[in-house]
Amino acid sequence: MHVNLTRRQALSGLAVSGLAVGGAAGLSPAPARSAELTYPGVNLSGGEFGDLGRPLGQGYIYPPDQAFAYYASRGLRLVRLPFRIERLQPEPFGALAERDLAELRRCAASARRHGLVLVLDPHNYGKRDDRPMEAADLADFWKRLATPFRDAPGIAYGLMNEPVAYKPAEWRPIVDRVVATIRDLGSDQLIMVPGAGWTGAHSWVSEGNAAAFEGFEDRNFMFEVHQYLDANSSGTDLQTYVPGAGEDRLRAFTDWARARACRAFLGEFGFALPAGRTEAGAMLAYLKANADVWRAYAYWAGGPWWGDYAFSIEPDKAGDKPQMALLREYL
Repeated sequence: MHVNLTRRQALSGLAVSGLAVGGAAGLSPAPARSAELTYPGVNLSGGEFGDLGRPLGQGYIYPPDQAFAYYASRGLRLVRLPFRIERLQPEPFGALAERDLAELRRCAASARRHGLVLVLDPHNYGKRDDRPMEAADLADFWKRLATPFRDAPGIAYGLMNEPVAYKPAEWRPIVDRVVATIRDLGSDQLIMVPGAGWTGAHSWVSEGNAAAFEGFEDRNFMFEVHQYLDANSSGTDLQTYVPGAGEDRLRAFTDWARARACRAFLGEFGFALPAGRTEAGAMLAYLKANADVWRAYAYWAGGPWWGDYAFSIEPDKAGDKPQMALLREYL
């Protein structure tokens, strides 16, 4: 998601025919267009929150075990888990921090107990300490992170959240190097491959990601795109929804991916109610009707520290947030 200053301040307080996740055998053949979307899910935020100098539990948090139980009980099957690279690997090319790695392991175990796929999401926008990450740095990070999760069931790797530090032609060779590094470990985990920039579905074809990723191949991947429904597709105008955006902003990418027999993951989308009901419903219906391409999504967002954020689906004392009923309508 595009993080504006106000939100940042607040947070401081395949070309494959089947799908394999976590080293399992292919779960299903490519579905017909009438098939159901396979992995509906949610982002569980917290690990990406706050200033880097603040400690775990004060500046940032990982979701508690009961969060995985709750979202699984509502029919979701996937959790995207944002975190900051600087916390997990404080020094470039250095060892992983045991405390944060232990938190990822805990989340992976909890997700597995509840039948959820866990997508590891370095939420860094292509940067480390606000500077673009070099290919060697990102490849080293993923080599270290993929090693302990290499054979873990139910794990997927999201290479990078919204890599705005790069243009498409710059990002593609970095992706190639990182994917090769992961596969050289012998890891068959599902990899979520984002485009450069905000990896918008609406701009995939028109702004260079389609051209940059022409011919991309791997034995187990999905292209990851994000899509919001306000005027500039940023998700920062929480109460404005462009008529027709729910379908129109997905269509060109869907056609491109289908023509190449590729699968897709809508890694972020979100909406407030009642303002967003029409376009959110249209988007969810479109995903379901085009499930030969759209195999997974992660709603933005759940997590224990959102407070009154209008997109939040974290339950409160009154129970489910209104968005949950709409998501469940299209499961």
